[in-house]
Amino acid sequence: MLKVRRIVFNLHLYTGLVAGFFLVIVSLTGSLIVFREEIETFIYPELMTTEAGVERVPVQTILDAVKRAYPQDSIFSLRMPRMPEQTYLLKMNNAHDLFVYADTYSGELIGAHQQKDTFMGWVTLMHTQLLFGERGKIILGVGGLLLICMGVTGLYLWYPPSGRVSQGFGVNWSSSWKKVIFDMHRALGIYTVFFLLIIAITGVCLVFNKTTAELFNFLTVSPPRLASPLSDPSRKTNRLPSVDDLLQQADRLLPVQTTWISFPQTPQSSWIVRKKNSAELHPNGRSFIFFDQYIGEMLLFENALTAPLGTRIYNLLYPVHVGVAGGLPTRILQAIAGFFMTVLFFTGYVMWRNKRKTEKRKQVYKVSLIKYAGNLLDYCFCVSKRFGAWTLRLFYKLIS
Repeated sequence: MLKVRRIVFNLHLYTGLVAGFFLVIVSLTGSLIVFREEIETFIYPELMTTEAGVERVPVQTILDAVKRAYPQDSIFSLRMPRMPEQTYLLKMNNAHDLFVYADTYSGELIGAHQQKDTFMGWVTLMHTQLLFGERGKIILGVGGLLLICMGVTGLYLWYPPSGRVSQGFGVNWSSSWKKVIFDMHRALGIYTVFFLLIIAITGVCLVFNKTTAELFNFLTVSPPRLASPLSDPSRKTNRLPSVDDLLQQADRLLPVQTTWISFPQTPQSSWIVRKKNSAELHPNGRSFIFFDQYIGEMLLFENALTAPLGTRIYNLLYPVHVGVAGGLPTRILQAIAGFFMTVLFFTGYVMWRNKRKTEKRKQVYKVSLIKYAGNLLDYCFCVSKRFGAWTLRLFYKLIS
């Protein structure tokens, strides 16, 4: 039993030493992202909000203005206002490049910036890809697996061999500072481990999304999501469909809030209108309507509420990961758990340093003891040698 506990302890310790600092960065950035929209609105109110008006300007008017202002860039997606005072956000070229903001009621372009040039933009890139693109996402997935390992081994180590579990929930502040550090690590660990495990598991699933979706479909015996339909370039005409016409079609099919519009990036890709049902937990919704980019014909309609069971389970991962599944209370708890990851790393590191110092002192004491014993043996040998010589001389005198 003690041997197993020692193995688990070493696994927990060295996993924390190897991945601890990295996990602290991911956890802290994740805690901030939970309240990303509120933070960005506070920092950049001139970009994020506008005075509520009577009627929104047509979306096509905004698109035309952006194309004139940024002729070298292509429109990637458009975030629709969720509230009357929220502005339009246009992402240019890809999901993480140039962000352009437009007034909802006048259509005026009110500002732009690169995502990496803002505080929360940089935080988001650090959390989602470690500033390394796709390779960063893989590293995040591996880090999530390590966090799961730390959580499981930490739970095993937290349970005391004596069975007195009540000792693991508090901190004895009157003890020595080393004991206080130990108690803090153990108590904070048990209070946050389940939140951290939820964050880690859902994060790993989101990173390895294709494998996760296939697994959910297999376990629930559900069909996979249909592939995105393609537009037919041969049907191209001189008059392309208006975005506002597509939005009206989408509203007739599903009269709920529109959250995003994704624009075709290749000659075969489609327009995608994304919508959110009031019953969905996902903040952006997971209902999609695909349109042919040349004639505006509806190609596919995915309703999140009637999707196969495997898809509906998969759609829960993101809202659970960012803490929106339970509203403001779970968002706050999710953010606190991320910040506590820093405390766990710090207390764990201090415990490891104390252990190293203690082992070093024992090693020094052991070396000193061996050295002292050697010197003592040398002295005894020298004394014995001299005593033997003196005894021989005395015996010689007695017999001569």
